[in-house]
Amino acid sequence: MKRTIILCSLFLTFLSSPALQAGSQPTYPAIEGVMGVDPALAESCAAVWIAIPEDKALAGIEWFNNDGGVTFPGLYLGSGVPETPLALDETVLAATDVIGQSEAWSEVTFNQPVTCASEGLYVIFRFPEGQLVADVGLGGGPAIGYVAGDLGAPGWLCSDGESYNKVGGTFGFAVLPVFVDAQPGMMQLMGAQFGPDMAELMKPLVTMLDSPYPNPFNPETVLKYSLAEPENVSLSIYDLRGRLVTRLADEFQDAGNYEVVWKGRDDNNRRMSSGVYFVRFSAGDVETTRRVVMVK
Repeated sequence: MKRTIILCSLFLTFLSSPALQAGSQPTYPAIEGVMGVDPALAESCAAVWIAIPEDKALAGIEWFNNDGGVTFPGLYLGSGVPETPLALDETVLAATDVIGQSEAWSEVTFNQPVTCASEGLYVIFRFPEGQLVADVGLGGGPAIGYVAGDLGAPGWLCSDGESYNKVGGTFGFAVLPVFVDAQPGMMQLMGAQFGPDMAELMKPLVTMLDSPYPNPFNPETVLKYSLAEPENVSLSIYDLRGRLVTRLADEFQDAGNYEVVWKGRDDNNRRMSSGVYFVRFSAGDVETTRRVVMVK
C-alpha cells in the first residue's frame, strides 16, 4: 500500500509492507513502513527529537534504514526544545557520508559525543539530492523507518532545510539514541548554533596544542589544546633561559577540548617582564613547544 501527502509541491512518501520486520532483536519496535521526501532537493531533510538525560551524552543513533545503496550526505545536531525543529544553518555537522543496511536497523557513531544545555537534541538526516523514494528495500531510495505509538521518535520532514511538517497521526521515526556517560571536556551544544564555522568543532579530536592567541599579547594569552583520549597532561611556561615560570596544568585529564589563560605571571603571581617565553605541552606521546611574546 502506498499513500502520499502533498508537501511544498513535493511528495512526502509513506511505503508500508507487511514483510518489513525490525530484525531479530526483540528490543527494537515493530516497523510499520518507511518514509521520505520525494524527490529530495538540496536541503531536504528529516528532523528527529531526542531528549537527553542530564548525565548523558549522545554518541550516535540506531535507525531503521530503507536502502543500503543510499548515502546520506550528512547528519546534523542542534540543541533545542520539543516541537521546534532547527534549520540546517542552526546545526553542526556530526557525521558525513552515512550508509545503512537495507531494510534493517543500522548504527552511526558521531565524530564525538555531544551533550546539551537544553532539553534535548535534534538529529537531522539530510537526504541525497535528486533521489526518489520508489519502493521498500535495496534500490527503493532514501527513506527512514517509522513505527506506531510512543515507540517512535517525534519527527518532521521538510524540502528546504527550514520549513518543517510534522509526521502526522500516531507515527514516529524508528530512531533510537546511543548514550554514553557525560564527561568534562565533551562537546556541548548550548542552543541554536549559527554559521558554518561551528561544524569545525565536530571534527574528530586530535591530541595537540593550538597556536596561542593573541600573540604577541598583553595582558594575557589563551592556550587551547585537545586530547583524543584520556592522558596525563603537562602545560608549562618557560623563559628564554629555560627556567620554569609557571605550571598551568599537571594532571590526568579526560578526552576533550581545553582552554587555559596565561596572564603573564609566575607561580608566585608576580608580573613577568616583556619578552619571549615558551609554552611546553606534553600529553602521552605528543610534545609541543610554542613561542609567545609578551609586550608592554
